[in-house]
Amino acid sequence: MRRFDDALHALETARDLHQQNGNAHGEATAWNNLGNTYQELRRFDDALHAHQTARCLDQKTGDTNGEAIAWNNIGTAYRGLGRVDEAVVAGKQAVAMLAAERDWFLTGEAWGELATTLTAAGVDTAQVHDAWEQSAQAYTEAGADEEAAASQEHANSTETVEAQLPAVTDLPEKDAASESG
Repeated sequence: MRRFDDALHALETARDLHQQNGNAHGEATAWNNLGNTYQELRRFDDALHAHQTARCLDQKTGDTNGEAIAWNNIGTAYRGLGRVDEAVVAGKQAVAMLAAERDWFLTGEAWGELATTLTAAGVDTAQVHDAWEQSAQAYTEAGADEEAAASQEHANSTETVEAQLPAVTDLPEKDAASESG
């Protein structure tokens, strides 16, 4: 609904309540969602801080999937700040962790984000092509044919895909639903 002030208030309240109740997993999810909202507002410094906080909490609780999602979002925040070298490192970490978790849909998404970041970093087109290919393969493994086709189209394109402002990685349905209330 693009009601960002309301979203920020709700997410800050959720974060604070989770923190008061000692629910580090819920707090990490709230921090990550705060970071996503900050990215929508192009407040990339705030987004970076929120995603880094979420990553640390996810790491402490052993939530590898949540940590990987946070790494992916850290990469998009770094890209938004123009810190593409750090964005590439974060993106590669996200891809490796998501693949190890066998979360193929989010792995495909992370490879796509990494391909966009590699474009922004000005690397050779072969690396960008390989990242799009990996994205398509991961989406195929997830059974996401439409997304796989879109990634494959990027991989087969002779034109360089323009690096865009960061896209926001959404949390899986179960986490998003639990934090959106």
